[in-house]
Amino acid sequence: LLKPERDSPNSEPPKVTKAWSAAAKRIAQSRRDAPAYVEAAWYGTEAWWLRPAAYALAVSAGVTARLWTEPPKAASGSDAQAAEVSEERLSIKHVAAAKGALRRIELPFFATRAELQVRPESGIVMGGNFRAGALENLSNTIAVLEATISEELGFLVAVKLLRVEVEGPVASASTELSYEVFVMVPKVQTLDETSIAISLLSLAVCLACAAFLGASDMSQAAGAMLMPGSALPLAPLGGLLAVGQLARFLAARNLGAIWKPPIFLPSPQCGVLGGLSPETVAPSRTSAVAVALSGPLAMFAASSALMAFGTMVGSGNFIDLHSPLSAAWPLALLPTHCDALVWAGAQGFLMASMALLPHSPDGRVAVQSLLGRGAAFKIAEVFSYAYPILSLLSAYQNGAFWSFMPFWWAWLMINFASNEPPSPKEEVTEVPIGTSVVAYMSLIFAFLFAYPWPLHTLGSL
Repeated sequence: LLKPERDSPNSEPPKVTKAWSAAAKRIAQSRRDAPAYVEAAWYGTEAWWLRPAAYALAVSAGVTARLWTEPPKAASGSDAQAAEVSEERLSIKHVAAAKGALRRIELPFFATRAELQVRPESGIVMGGNFRAGALENLSNTIAVLEATISEELGFLVAVKLLRVEVEGPVASASTELSYEVFVMVPKVQTLDETSIAISLLSLAVCLACAAFLGASDMSQAAGAMLMPGSALPLAPLGGLLAVGQLARFLAARNLGAIWKPPIFLPSPQCGVLGGLSPETVAPSRTSAVAVALSGPLAMFAASSALMAFGTMVGSGNFIDLHSPLSAAWPLALLPTHCDALVWAGAQGFLMASMALLPHSPDGRVAVQSLLGRGAAFKIAEVFSYAYPILSLLSAYQNGAFWSFMPFWWAWLMINFASNEPPSPKEEVTEVPIGTSVVAYMSLIFAFLFAYPWPLHTLGSL
């Protein structure tokens, strides 16, 4: 076990800030004794509630500094090939070649038209006719089309089988579904130190915001839910975030998608509002909606357990809340002197609900899997404007702070969420009825919980 060099006996003991700064410096320098410095700083911090925030901030700052100062490594072998593939771009000159490659009768798809598409995903859209039985063996059909087009263009491509969405009046249930081939350059989806550092830095910001929520004048002015002098239960809240991300990781791993580190979202009203996970290409619509729902539903289940334990047994720790709470109506039902676990469960409900709003990434993926890409885009556009407008009406009727959280969420979505989620690998397979029912119920519950109006007061009117 390597130990950090000790100061001379006559020197003063290092302060906590100096200890964490020394740990971050050694992480940035890739020193072998960095873990020992982190351990010394951890146990040297007497405020236990400050340790997680200081740890995340030191590690993220050290990793970020190391990435900033290290020169890029030369790519070789498979890494060089992956980089070369990721730099290819499909252009108008590739359209005719891709279409010609699929004008062979023995292939599972015969192309009759092709055009270049820029948004929402860049690639070539090809319409045509599928051979009988081609849509019954999707993996083989996709593999044959990818190999044929890649050989013709001279570089690797990825193929998706997407449902044709007709604009205008809604088609009847008897209308036969049609599909098209979408050709794109495959993106290298790997975990990298930069995304990990950004995730850790956002976690440090959220923990710091949550730790000082009851002591910050700025948070109090912005409508913090805690009374001055109270402290959020950081351990249960951190556990809820971990449960949500673990569920998402396991769902993505089992269903063929790739998990990426999330960006955690701070809030001046309640400390933390959950995390945004970068969307990746899922194999099907069913797997896409399963991955999108996995995190919020797991957080909902864990929050229910916390609330039940806090209500029936109690944690022995309490926090003081402002009265009335003007952010989310279910939180206003809590007592002003609230058990810490009950509050953590209620905040977990809020984080899960915000994640499943139609203009949030997970909610948008769920709507897209159920109703289609066009409908999801329109619903997300409507909600991105309607949600803040509803909060303004609520603020006019019920108080100014009812408008803060929807506008803060809108700001977070604009700056940190992707514009449109990627389409799955294939949209031929239907979403099972059981999965659809769970998804619809989750979306409805999320909207009702996060509705910016004191619904609990309607019965007294």
